[in-house]
Parts: sequence; structure tokens; C-alpha cells
Amino acid sequence: MSFLAPALLFGLALASAPIIIHLLNRRRFLRVDWAPMKYLKLTLKSNRRRLRLEQWLLLAIRTLAVAMLFLAVARPVGSGANLAGFLQVQGRASRVIVIDDSLSMSYQTNGRSAFEQAQQAASSIVRAVGAQDSLTVVTSSRPAQALVRHAQLEDADLTRLEATINELDGSDQASTWASTFDAVNRHLETSVFPLKEVIVITDLWANGWTPDLTELCDRWAEEDVTLRIVDVGQEPEANRRVLSFVQSDPVALVDTEVRFTAEIQNDGAEPLTAGQATLIVDDEVQALTLPDLPTGETVEVPIALTFDEPGLHRVSLSIPHDALPNDDDSHLVVDVRRMVEVSLVDGEPGLGPFESELDFLAVALTAGNAPWQMHSVLASEWANQPIGAPDVIVLGNVETLSAERVQQLESLVAAGAGLMIFSGEQVDVEEYNRLLYRGGEGLLPLRITEVRDADTSGLVIEPHADSPLSPLLKLSAESLARVRPKRFASTSVEEEAHADVRVLARWNNPANSPAVIEKRFGDGRVLFWTMTADRDWSDWPTEASFVLAMRMAADSVAARLLRWENVTTGQPLRYALDPEFAPQTANLSVPPTGDEVPLVIERAENSDPMLVSDATRRAGHYFALWDEVGVGGQMHPFAARPDVTDSRLERIEGGELEQFLGRLTPQVIRFSGESMDVTTAGTELWRYAVLVLVSLVVVESLLAPWVGRTR
Repeated sequence: MSFLAPALLFGLALASAPIIIHLLNRRRFLRVDWAPMKYLKLTLKSNRRRLRLEQWLLLAIRTLAVAMLFLAVARPVGSGANLAGFLQVQGRASRVIVIDDSLSMSYQTNGRSAFEQAQQAASSIVRAVGAQDSLTVVTSSRPAQALVRHAQLEDADLTRLEATINELDGSDQASTWASTFDAVNRHLETSVFPLKEVIVITDLWANGWTPDLTELCDRWAEEDVTLRIVDVGQEPEANRRVLSFVQSDPVALVDTEVRFTAEIQNDGAEPLTAGQATLIVDDEVQALTLPDLPTGETVEVPIALTFDEPGLHRVSLSIPHDALPNDDDSHLVVDVRRMVEVSLVDGEPGLGPFESELDFLAVALTAGNAPWQMHSVLASEWANQPIGAPDVIVLGNVETLSAERVQQLESLVAAGAGLMIFSGEQVDVEEYNRLLYRGGEGLLPLRITEVRDADTSGLVIEPHADSPLSPLLKLSAESLARVRPKRFASTSVEEEAHADVRVLARWNNPANSPAVIEKRFGDGRVLFWTMTADRDWSDWPTEASFVLAMRMAADSVAARLLRWENVTTGQPLRYALDPEFAPQTANLSVPPTGDEVPLVIERAENSDPMLVSDATRRAGHYFALWDEVGVGGQMHPFAARPDVTDSRLERIEGGELEQFLGRLTPQVIRFSGESMDVTTAGTELWRYAVLVLVSLVVVESLLAPWVGRTR
């Protein structure tokens, strides 16, 4: 037996108090013989044994009550403290050992991480497991890929397994215990021995423990599966982490300042003074000064970079490392272009300047030194031309589209291109609703009901944080009040809208009619303007705010060439190959070592070949490597950022853990890291000591009056 509060055992000395009081109360009497005494002596002699028994019994009860009081507060633990004894079962068992290798396990105490503790604990447990038992060892990030599976290991095998465990490295993924336990259950279903046991070695941080576990744990309880949790974690004290690192500007252009935003959070108890961070751009190191980080606050750090070459560039942000270093870095791949290609499809051409439908829009996009490559085409000609692959397509007062062209537009937008649609007198409302709206499944955000005369007093911008029109909020109310349409296209009520639809701007009329509506369609975006792009329905094209709105809108919907290049650890990497030059094999260089692992090449019917990796484990930059026939070696970069949801400073206590495990009661032990000795936390005996104490108090209260009665 051991005690969780052994210092309180000094109180056992007070158990001698009843004995001392009894001895002090013994009095010496002066003996005086008188005649009736002999009859009294005869009476006392007959009752002496019974009286002594009653008094000694009362004394023993009082002494034991005091001893039980201090035993209870010292919290005795009934199970054995030896690891081999802890793992002992009656019969042959199938054991699955799960080593938590999530991001939080990199938290360091006294220069030693929880993952290193877990490796030592796993080695100790593997040595303590009998050779007659079946053993499976997995990590939480890859539970389906066992280090050993259903193995009965001799000494030589144990030595190799220990070496494998010691060579493991942690991941930057978040804990997902529901999926991990599902994979463990599949191992148990194929096990041989009837006794089944799961041993989880973890830091018991709160992230990842969810109610999704309850159903499986209830089933394990019915099947008498034993769950043991080895706690190797420490109470976290402080942490500083990069919550996000994103490209703020939708499009990055050569020789143009590109803005990024980093969110850095201080979860520590003390504020952090300004520190020096590091930016690495294509292996070039730059210094970045961080602002002060108040306690419990998140600070947004603006970053501006300029690229002098087009192509894919690698950017990494690293803040000073702390006790949890794996959430202090974040990584990106940035697509830098020379220009943005825009196709202007004009549905109402004119003879003179600014008489065509999209002339004002073309001037707005090309004013100054803007790197926009414009390609204007009449709607009648565009209908018979190849659609190409522009970054933005603008339809201005186009009467109607063929079903084939609509299908081509949907494929292009779903792949990431942007589409802007302007209304007008020539628009065939019924055809737009039939082909482009398609009951909410098409490109058009809302159903068009009618074209009506306007009675408005300006434009109202909705305050969406990531809206392309949000810069208009900085303009004066007077400048937006001058935007007064003569007519506009009325749309259906918003309750009919798809979940990916939102209104970016409204007309300032009693109905708050939508003026600009956005829809996310696949990887692309669609903006529908309920007015024309020329002066037929409003004088807005002559206002300076029109130039700002059009440039920001086109910039926001421009095609994103990167689709799967920036991921969070735990997600796979994907890259579409040219079917004419697709290789037979490909490799992936993984951080931080640069070791190469094979990539899978998926060749699905009716789609391009695709490079696909396993789920990423470590944060950093990856490189897909392959040889194209007749072209030579090819390389494509990717970036994986750490899953910082796992670095929330919160441990889960035993009572909180049980709510997720249903009827399955885990046995939680604490691994010290210095030896094989552990202390159980799930078999405390203090409740029994309190029960005995209460019983003794009740018996003493009944026995004391009986012993002290008048005889």
C-alpha cells in the first residue's frame, strides 16, 4: 500500500491520545476497611472481567477512530506500485499499446518532452509484458500502421522493438482519440486471446477527448476490455503560439507588395515583451520584430513581402521557441504571378468611347500600373470560341448562355476561377434562372424575380471581415450615398439562398434589396451585381468608389492556382498531373530530414492523374519529385502548418475523462520517468477508511453510555 499524502501520516501519533487520557484518569485511592466492604468486593469481583472488557473495547474503538481519521486524509492507494504487478492479468492477453505522438507531447519540462517520457514508459511496459501475451504497438497519429502487430516477443524481438520505439519522432498533428480508438478496435477484433487490454500512454491534454468515444467505450465495457492510461504529462504553465499565418492579398503579383497576417497568441501567465521573429523566404532569412504580447491576448502582426520572380515561393514564420516549440512555426506556399488575365464578355457593344457595356470596368481595372491583362470579346463571338482558362470572367448584360457554355463555366469556376455577372436590359431572366440558378445548385447566387425601377438613397456595405467590398467601409457616407441606381434586378428572398451565398452590399431602400451577392462555387467565387456595369442603370461608373470596388472585387475572385498546396498537418497532399506526361512513379521529400517516401498516383476514370500522399505528420515544406517523359525532373512544393488546436493549455482530470468513456472505467497511472514504479490514481481507498471511521464513531457513541451506566 502507498499513500498520495504520506506527510499527513504524522497524525497517527494522536491515536495514542485516548490511551494517555485513560492512564491519566487512573486514581490511587486510600484503602479503608469497613464492615460492608467485603460484600462490595464480592460484587466487584464478579463483574471485574466484564467491566474491563467493556472499557478496553471502548478504548480500542476510540484509538482506532483517530487512526482511521488520519489514514483517510493521507489517501491510501490499494493497488500495487510495481509496473509488472499493475499489468498482471489472469490468463493470456491481447494487448494494444498506444503511444501519443501528437503536437502537445512536445511540451518540455526541465528540458525533457512528454514524448520522450512516453517512449521510456512504452519501453518499460514492453519489458514488463509477458512473452506469452500478444502485443500490438501503435502511435496515435498512425494507429493503423502498427510497429508490431499481434506479436509474442522473445528477448531479441523486445530489444528490436525498444530500439524502434526510441527512434520514433513526434508529429505536429492534433489528437483525435475517436479515430485512434476505432483503429485500435480493429486490431482487437483480429486478436487471438480472449482477454483484451488497451494501454494509452499520453499527456492527458484535453484536446481530442470527445463524446464520439462513448459508443465504442460502452461496447468495450460489455466485452470486458481493460483500458489503462499512463499519464506522462505535466501541468502546462505557459505557451506562445502562431495561431495562423495567411496571405491577406488574394493575388500575389511580381514587384508588388504582398500582405500577410500572422496571429500570435500568448497563453502564459506573464506578458511577453517584444521579441525577434524570423521570416524565411526561399531560404533567405529575414528578421521580424514582434510587438508586446499581453497575457491571454492574441495579436495580429502585419507582414509585407515583395517578390521579384513569378512562380511558387516558400515562406516560413518562426517566433522564439518556448516549452512547446512545435507550434512556434508556420509555413506557406505563395503563387506569385506576372499578371491577372481577365475576359470581358460584352453583351451590349457600342460604337464610341464608353458606349459599350464594360468600357468603364476595363478602365477601372487597367488604370495606373495595374498588371491586368484584358481580353474583350462580344458575347455573340464568345459563345462560339474556346472558353480558355482566364483568372476572371466578366459577363456584362449578356442575354443568355447555352447549356454547354454554362457547363464549361461551372467546371472553370469550380476549379478556382472567378466569375462576375452584371445585370442589364438584355438579360433573359427566365433563362438565367433555368440555366445559371438551377434551383440554387448553379452559379447564380439568387433567383432573379424581375427588373424594377429603383427608389434608393445610396449603397450600404455589409461589414463582412473578408468581403472584397470591405475597403468601401472606409469611404465617407456621402460618397456611398451618391450611388443611386435608376433600375436594378430584384432577387428572391434570402431564405432560399444556398449556405455558401451571402449579400455583400444592399440598396438603401425600405426592402434592403441586395445590390451585390457572392456565392462560393467549388474552389471559385461568383459575384452577381444587380445593376449594369455602364451608366444605363446608374451613374456609379463615374464615381471614384466604382474603381475601388471593381478592382477589389476582381482581385478577390481571381483564380487561385493553389488548391491543395497549403494544408494543416493530418491532411494529405494532392497534385493534378498532365495526363500526357504522367510518370509511373513519384516520391515526396518530407521535413525536417528531407527523406523521400513514395507517392501514390491515382488514375481514376474521367479525371486527370493525381499525386496523393499519406496524411502529413510534420509541419514544414514538402516537395513532390517525379520525371516527366521527354521533359525531365519535376518538382512541386507544398506547405503543412502545425495543427495548433492541440496546443491549448488544458489538461483533463479523471472525472472529466470518464464522461467521454461511457461505462468503461479506465485505470489511470502516473509514470515518473525515473523508474518502473508507478502510482495508481484510480484505486484510492480513502472512501473505505471514511466508512470505517463513521462506523466506529457510531459504535463509540452507543457503547460509551453503556459502559458509563450506573450499576
